[in-house]
Order: sequence, then C-alpha cells, then structure tokens
Amino acid sequence: NGTPKKKKMNFKSHMNLLIVGLLMIGTGIFISCDAFNEDLPECRLFVKFKYDYNMLSVCAFHKQVDKVELYVFDKDGKFLFQQAEEGDALATGNYQMSVALPLGEYKLMAWAGVHDSYDVPQLAPGASITELELKLKRASSLVIDKALEPLWYGEINEVNFTGNMNLVETINLIKNTNTVRFIFQQPENSGGGFAVDDYNYEILESNGYLDHQNQLKDDDELSFRPYYSKQISPAAIGVELNTMRLVDDRPTRFVVTEKATNKPVFNISLTDYFSKTMMAGRNWSTQEYFDRQDEWDVVFYFAGENGEGLWHAVQVIINDWTWHIQDEGEDL
Repeated sequence: NGTPKKKKMNFKSHMNLLIVGLLMIGTGIFISCDAFNEDLPECRLFVKFKYDYNMLSVCAFHKQVDKVELYVFDKDGKFLFQQAEEGDALATGNYQMSVALPLGEYKLMAWAGVHDSYDVPQLAPGASITELELKLKRASSLVIDKALEPLWYGEINEVNFTGNMNLVETINLIKNTNTVRFIFQQPENSGGGFAVDDYNYEILESNGYLDHQNQLKDDDELSFRPYYSKQISPAAIGVELNTMRLVDDRPTRFVVTEKATNKPVFNISLTDYFSKTMMAGRNWSTQEYFDRQDEWDVVFYFAGENGEGLWHAVQVIINDWTWHIQDEGEDL
C-alpha cells in the first residue's frame, strides 16, 4: 500500500515544481542569458520610467506621458546615442525600453513630453552631458500665452552593465510644468464687479531654462499669460495659465494690471502662498512639495468695494486650503 502512495506524492511534487517553473519563466525571472555563451541569448539592458513623484505617490507614467527620449552617455558623461518611444507603447503599464549596449559603465538621462514648446539640442557624439539642456521657446516679447505640453525630467542614473544577467534600470521622472487656475470673486450682491477683458494677468518668473540636473539656469524674465479666460458672472472672472518649475527660494509673482491705466492692481508671491498649503504630516521639503504638485486651483474673494478697494482680497482658497486675510495692510 505504501508504494502507490509514494508515487502519487512524487507526481504531485513534480507537478508543483513544473507549475512554479512555468510561472517563473512567464515572468522572466529565470530566463537565462549570457554575454559569452553562444548557446544562450545575449543579456540586455532595459530601462523603465516611473512617475510617482506626485501628490498620490502612485506611478502615472502610463496615463500621462506620451513621449520619452533616453540619452546614453559613457561613464565620463560623453554622449553616445539617444532613442525615443511615444504613443500607445507607453500606455501599457509595463513598458520597458530595450537598450543595446556592450558591457561597461554608463550614465542614462531622459526628457519626457518634449514637443513643440521646447528646444533640446541635438548632441554630437562625444558631447558632454552638461550640454543636454532644455529651453522653453519664446518670442522676443517673452510672453508665453499658449498651453504648454506637460514636461518631465528623468534623473541621471549610473549603470554598470556586466552582461551576467538582464538588467532593468528605473529612471524616476519629475514634472516640470504647472497649471494654475485663478478665480476672482466679488460678493454677488455687493454691486461690485469687473470684466475679465479689462485686465492683463501674468505669472512673472525666469524659469524657462533648465540644465542637465534640472536646475534653473540664468534666463530672461518670462511673462506667462492666460491661454484661457472666462467671465463667469458679472462678479466673477477666471483665468488659466501655465508656468515651468517652481523653486521654493524664488519669488514667483502673479500680477494683474488694469489695461486702461497700465496700473498693477494685484501683485502676490505665488511661492509664498503655495508653500503655506502643504499638508501637515507630509515628510516633504517645500521643494519636494512644489515638484510633486502640478495643479493649483486658486480662488480669491474680494471685499466688493468700488474704486481702490475693488481688488482688496479678504479670503483665498488654494487646493481646498483656506486662509482669511485679516490685515488690510498685509503685503500680498
């Protein structure tokens, strides 16, 4: 009676091992490769791109990024080549870029989302990694009044490709574009009001030029103006603008100017306001918060007085954070 039972147990054990083996092969865990054995496929380098540096800390690469360009340098930072992918291939949720490289040490860097709004130089072989800059296109007026394509920077990875196994490197992305929506609201029954077309609205910042480490380079002050505006009601107006990367120690300003008089009627430091909205419990620096947050919904409520008091703000709401402005002499 013992022998059949033993055979049955062995058969079951073998089946379990076979199933586990098939699962491992299916997931690519144990696919053998070798750079020196001609009987095995050559080991490859694969690059994944991850965008979880956002407010939810959840990877949104496959939902948001429509184009990615990988730049490959040798270990000394000399340019070798670049390759790109765009469209549906990036939306699968498991995209990996296959990179054919001989054994060696390399540096990898990426820009993602580069379309018509941006200039990136065409690097010659041997060019330094420091030349891989990005510049926002602008007219001689320095006015940016169209919607910008979302843009990401891919951090520099140092890679040692030994060829002993397939290697998967992950490049983390940081979003460099911000969307800011303003609503300006007078009390509906105050008799006050304003027309959206009576004013110019601009975010003033010199943040359109980024180096290979995603740091701001010296640049002209750009005027980011609305690509969308609306007269919501006689007492409410709304505008939507873009700007590039926000930096916590820079006084990025938002200015409203009356067209008829060319007089500024509203002038605030956006970075000061935005820095106050970081929620308690987040173990983030102000700069990390700015890099993670890419949409800002700002509602200013005004006192509803005519004349000089028309633009006197008494309350502001930014991304559901509310601040009552008590001091009439407070510098916005």
